[in-house]
Amino acid sequence: MTRAPSRRSPRWALAIVLAASAPLRADDLADEADLQFELGADRYRRGDFREALEHFLASNRLVPNRNVLFNIARSYEQLTRYPDAHRYYTQALGSETDPGARANIEAALRRVSPYVAALRVTTTPPGATLYIDRRDLGPRGVSPRVLAFQPGRVRVIAELEGHEPVTVEGVDLRLGVETPVVLSMRRILGRVHVEGNVRGASVRVDDASGPVVGAVPCDLELPPGRRTLHLSAEGYRPLAEVVDVAARDTRSVTLALTPVTGSVVISADERDALVEIDGRPVGFTPAVVDAQVGRRRVRVSRAGFRTIEQTVSVTEGAQTRLDLALRQVEEVTAASRAAEAVEDAPSSVSIISGAELRAMAYPTVTEALRGTRGIFLSDDRNYPTVGFRGYGRPGDYGNRVLVLLDGAPMNDSWLNSAYLGYDLRTDLEDLARIEVVRGPGSVLYGTGAFSGVVNLVSRGREEPTGVEGTLSTNQEGVARARVMGRYRANAHSGVWASVSGARSPGRDIALPELAGPGFDGTARGADGFESGTLLGRAWYRALSMQWSLHSRRKDLPGGAYDTVPGLAGTYLADTRGLLELRFDPRLSDTAQLLTRLSLNHYAYRSVLRHTDDPTNPGRETFNGTWIDGEIRGAFEVARGLRLNVGAQGQYHLDATQTSALVREDRMRLPMDFRDSRTFGIAAGYATAEWAPSEQVRVSGAFRGEYFSTIGRALPAPRLALIIRPYAGGNLKLMAGRAFRVPSIYELYYNDGGQTQEPSPGLLPETVWSGEVEFSHRIGSAWTALVSGYANYLDNLIALRESTANPALIRYENTRAPVLTLGGEAELRREWRQGWMVSASYSFQRSRYIVEASSRPQDALREVPNAPEHLFSVRAAVPVVPELFTLMSRLTVEGPRFDRFDRGTDPAQGRTDPGVVWDVALSGRVERWGVRYAVGVYNVFDWRHVTPVSGEFDERLRSMPQLGRSFLFSATVATR
Repeated sequence: MTRAPSRRSPRWALAIVLAASAPLRADDLADEADLQFELGADRYRRGDFREALEHFLASNRLVPNRNVLFNIARSYEQLTRYPDAHRYYTQALGSETDPGARANIEAALRRVSPYVAALRVTTTPPGATLYIDRRDLGPRGVSPRVLAFQPGRVRVIAELEGHEPVTVEGVDLRLGVETPVVLSMRRILGRVHVEGNVRGASVRVDDASGPVVGAVPCDLELPPGRRTLHLSAEGYRPLAEVVDVAARDTRSVTLALTPVTGSVVISADERDALVEIDGRPVGFTPAVVDAQVGRRRVRVSRAGFRTIEQTVSVTEGAQTRLDLALRQVEEVTAASRAAEAVEDAPSSVSIISGAELRAMAYPTVTEALRGTRGIFLSDDRNYPTVGFRGYGRPGDYGNRVLVLLDGAPMNDSWLNSAYLGYDLRTDLEDLARIEVVRGPGSVLYGTGAFSGVVNLVSRGREEPTGVEGTLSTNQEGVARARVMGRYRANAHSGVWASVSGARSPGRDIALPELAGPGFDGTARGADGFESGTLLGRAWYRALSMQWSLHSRRKDLPGGAYDTVPGLAGTYLADTRGLLELRFDPRLSDTAQLLTRLSLNHYAYRSVLRHTDDPTNPGRETFNGTWIDGEIRGAFEVARGLRLNVGAQGQYHLDATQTSALVREDRMRLPMDFRDSRTFGIAAGYATAEWAPSEQVRVSGAFRGEYFSTIGRALPAPRLALIIRPYAGGNLKLMAGRAFRVPSIYELYYNDGGQTQEPSPGLLPETVWSGEVEFSHRIGSAWTALVSGYANYLDNLIALRESTANPALIRYENTRAPVLTLGGEAELRREWRQGWMVSASYSFQRSRYIVEASSRPQDALREVPNAPEHLFSVRAAVPVVPELFTLMSRLTVEGPRFDRFDRGTDPAQGRTDPGVVWDVALSGRVERWGVRYAVGVYNVFDWRHVTPVSGEFDERLRSMPQLGRSFLFSATVATR
């Protein structure tokens, strides 16, 4: 025999009941209900459950209350009337919303369920009235419903208006078992099949302003009788048709709508912008389009401009005019790893557009960056490099700047150098734009994104099938050739590839400081190079693959690394390869998965004819191969809230550096140095962007990254607040931290202890940065911008004498942080109808933060290679639109201190300012598919110099930069 549940303490149960009760309405009826409740509670407390039940039922009749229902159920449970208890527990659960209270009720239901025979009735559709055994006994509720009974057999009856009644005979109910009954209620309907000449036309029944019940073509299930079908579609005259609907029968009707038209005249301040009406392309601006009357959605778009969408009302027989001013918008992906407007990016951003790249025919990325706010150039004739915002130590070769190719890092794995000249690629013809992000970027990219990020964005998928060929010359005799082919299979798939090569015989470089026996102070024809580039991309929907292979062999004219100046046969060669596979499927309207996997290779070779024995040159090599993988999820969690969460891993399969001497007969002498190792990197990061309104945007990000080379993890936070105080105004407040982990070269390179020893104990460099930037848009084309920033750089790595053996050098973390304070201003007119103007000024003051010391070796002077003043003016004028565009650029870089910044060094010198004026004339003849550019770089032939590193002879403090040079480029394209 089944044992009934024990009667728990009435006092305990009453406490729960009283705690769950809520205030009732303060009126007479509520007062009486309160009194009945209090009487019931008193009787419950005394164990008189029957009397308590009577008072609780009376209270509920006066003022229904879900908490009283719970007390009624509890009283029934104490009286062992379990079916009644189950019924009231079920009613209480249906009206309860508090999670804690629901949990108590569900526990009570589980407690009494073994002592009732439960019946769960579900109907489709729900809402049917339920009867048990006979209708005259009254309804037992509305489906879905759980009912409790004594064991036995029952009949279930369900009735719903407009549906056939359903009866189920002989449902067996057993104690402690819930028996399900599922009923399908069949509507009493007739069917009307509607066809028409306007697919998608809205169908309403009986009421022309009622809800839409279908779209042509459709089948309507309707109650029997005479019905009026109302057909409507925007741009058509409405139609009403009466049909007779017969029960359980089908009738077909075909309805024809009559169109009503007007005209729309669309003009814009930019020609050839695509015009779409209701998603259908109809022409290019300016355009006159016939459109159906009603509200039409007009969309005008052009690459490089913000798309405009407006709803216009087209009137029958009338002309609707739409005059639009397209606003140019510059998008950037490198600041947040997602396409966004520059104004929304949580960083200081500049864009070098494709129009400017073509107008000036920039030969290299370094030349394209010249004159960009906060950036200054250097070239020691080994590698050209850039400095960001007051820091670019000679000889670091951009290892604090990260270079990306469509988001894929291109720095090497030896010194983490950034390649930006002919050591990166032969030409820029395959680029759509260059994105420059100033400030720390480790939160997105990890080590290397210390001072800034340069992202090279390739031309897009939308370009048509065709072949291009280019011949050009620039920079004192560099000859280049390029061929590119593109095949666009359809809107979702395609492939393009290009191959190019360049060669320069070199130029004569005056180095009077090095004049002496055997060298007259001029390196003749010792500055040549050869380079080749293979680039491409293939894609199919969300899957894509890109590849890049570049190699450059460069002669060294300046005597770096203790070599003989101007001696033929001293050279270095770099090869960088990348093969990357991406899969970026969109999972839903609010979620996207972004994955990438790449195979990377870097190889370095050098032959160095040293001054002590040029016949037996030194040879250095490095081979690095690594795999880089990343997975990231991008989610729109709520309206205005975006979240990115990702993880990245990198494993270096090989990192081998060697140094040896080679005799003239090519026989290798005993190797001085060889180091081979593997290492790995693992990182996780998250970014969040919240835009509570159109005027405010908050961006936060954090990255943690572990490096096996130093055995520790490093954090990188970033926070930005973007405020639009008024239309056209944009204020950015930004702060962040970045790091740079010591490279394999800095940690382990040595030459067998002859001049250098390894430095395995190096600490990572860090930078804290804060910035305020305000921009004001003037009209649709002009923007004025001002900004101020502060950077605090610590643990900077530099070559120093070994403390153990002063005759040797080693890399060490300097004791002196660097503080940079700066400001920038720019007035810019974006490219519109072939016109462009930009004027910018940058002030950047960097200084060492050191304590007073009596030791000369601790005294520091000025930060080297850090010009305080940068000024640039650029302008483009369409002399003859498309055929002749004249563009000019003037840049001024202030004086720089040389490398002798310590108290024990020779007196620190300072270079003269550099003034470079470039002019180019470019254009295209669309009919013939020809594009050209001719021009002069450094028109003044200004012979400015920039400081060099300690890898050069102590007598050589600086290196002459390029003088006047001429450029010519011609491209022929077939479509």
